[in-house]
Amino acid sequence: MPMIEAKAPSFMAIAGEGLTPFESARLIAASPDLDVIEATIAARESRPISVPVTSIYSKRDGVVGWQASIDRHTPQAEHFEVRATHLGLGISPDVLKILARKLAQA
Repeated sequence: MPMIEAKAPSFMAIAGEGLTPFESARLIAASPDLDVIEATIAARESRPISVPVTSIYSKRDGVVGWQASIDRHTPQAEHFEVRATHLGLGISPDVLKILARKLAQA
C-alpha cells in the first residue's frame, strides 16, 4: 500500500532547515538534547521508506515548513506542491485530485 501524505511529514530536517518556529519549539520541548534529535533523524534517513511515497505540500502552509515534506532518501518518493494553507490542504481541489489519481493507481 502506498504512503500518501498531505503535510504530515515522516521525514524532517533538523538544525533549522524546514522547521517553523512552532516545530522547533515542539521538538526541543520533547527532547531538549539536539544530539538525540539528530541521531533519531539520521537513523530514519538511513532506511528509506520501502513503499511508494506521495508527499503533498504547500509553501503557504504557515504551520509546518514545506522543506520537511521533501524526502531525499526514498527513491520512489513523489512530491506535489499545491497552493493551500495548512488547514486548507484537507479541502483543496488540487489535493483531492492528486489523492484520487494516486489512489486509483494503488
